[in-house]
Amino acid sequence: MNKNQIQEALIKALEQQWHSALNAADLAHKTASDKENKPEHQYDTLALEAAYLAHGQSERVLELEQNLLTARKLIMKEYSVDDPIGMFALAVLQDAKKHEAYFFISPVGGGMQLSLADKIITVINPDAPVSRKLIGSYLGDEIELPTGHWQEIIALY
Repeated sequence: MNKNQIQEALIKALEQQWHSALNAADLAHKTASDKENKPEHQYDTLALEAAYLAHGQSERVLELEQNLLTARKLIMKEYSVDDPIGMFALAVLQDAKKHEAYFFISPVGGGMQLSLADKIITVINPDAPVSRKLIGSYLGDEIELPTGHWQEIIALY
C-alpha cells in the first residue's frame, strides 16, 4: 500500500472540506451583514445568531487551513514487521470472519474515510480509542477494539 497515495487522498479530502467551509463562512457573513437582518425589537436575535454563526464558520476555515498545511508536510514513516505501531502507520486488522479494516494514524483528518484501491481507510488521530489500542502493538498481535470485538493485526505499512 502506497502511503503517499494516502497522503494525497487525505489532502484532497481536506481541501474539499475547506472549500465547503469557506462557502459556508461566506454565506454566513453575508447573512450576518444583510440589512434584512436588523433587529425589529429587543428580542429579535437573528442578526446576533447570524454573527455567531459567521464567527464559528470562520474559525472552522482557519482550522482546516492549518490541517491542510500539516497534511502537506507529513513525512510518512515506513514500518517493518518488527516495528511497533506508531504515528503514520497503516494497520490492517482482520476479525474472526476474515473481514479486514484499514486504519491510518495521523495528526489530522481523524474520522475521515478515504477510498483507495478498492479499500476504505479510516483515518484516526493518536488520541482516538482505536489508536490507543494500536499504538505500541506489533504485527500479529490481537487487540480488543472499543466495540468489544477482537481483531488481529495482519499487515503494517
